Amino acid sequence: METKFDVQFLEDAVRFMDSLDQKTREKVYFNIRKAQITNDPELFKKLTATIWEFRTLYNRACYRLFAFWDKSGNKKTIVVATHGLVKKTGKTRRQTWKKQRLLEKDTSTKQNNHMPAKKIKSVSLDTMMDKHIGKIGTPSRDTFEQELRIELLGHAIREARLYHNLTQDQLGKLVGVQKAQISKLENNFTNARFDTVIKVFNALHAKVNFKVELPKRKLAAP
Repeated sequence: METKFDVQFLEDAVRFMDSLDQKTREKVYFNIRKAQITNDPELFKKLTATIWEFRTLYNRACYRLFAFWDKSGNKKTIVVATHGLVKKTGKTRRQTWKKQRLLEKDTSTKQNNHMPAKKIKSVSLDTMMDKHIGKIGTPSRDTFEQELRIELLGHAIREARLYHNLTQDQLGKLVGVQKAQISKLENNFTNARFDTVIKVFNALHAKVNFKVELPKRKLAAP
């Protein structure tokens, strides 16, 4: 799956991810990976001129990872510098904001002045996921990636529907299902009927490719 940008974690963000329980941590990674591929402002959005946020709502809590863009290289990279854990109040700790701004300002100043800055230690998203979920090819990582692909199919249906300026009700009528069924496909693709999925993509004039992989062999559906 092609991503729009890379993700790096600074030490404070690494410690925060290490402190989470496994289910919460996987949910945060899931949303970051999804944000790398889609344009979903509920998961990743700009807060100020320099500060961006990854947001995950899970188990009655809001996990907010504050980040800034690294402009020192040719490839787009977002650097997760610190975090804030917000519950029902929706308030952000002032101290967390201050720390984030100082980190970004320091990095930006060094880059703009072309100073040989002290290298900031960071860890890539792939390395973090290898440690916490498992390396690619392990059962736990394969399950994670498969669930992400399924989630992205639901997102693709929504994007295609909006591209054609259709409401969920209008798309449902084209396919012959209720609006609730279209909503379910877009938001919870896991238990979708295969024939319904094909009808939806056909109604949206979208081409779908399926690939079946066996050990040492790939079978591509016509």
